[in-house]
Amino acid sequence: MTTTEMIKAEYKRRTDLVNDVNFRKQCVKMAKALGITADEWNKDKVHIMLIFANKFCQLENQAV
Repeated sequence: MTTTEMIKAEYKRRTDLVNDVNFRKQCVKMAKALGITADEWNKDKVHIMLIFANKFCQLENQAV
């Protein structure tokens, strides 16, 4: 796999997560648990979900 292919695959993993309804529901729960306000969530939800997706993929990669 080339570097470009790897980057595309990793990007797709993250966007697939963010587009998954169940993942979004879990993100809302995690955001509330972390003290992220509704206003902060509404303003930056895409960025917050991408942070969660990055962490999820990092943990998943470590488990393999």
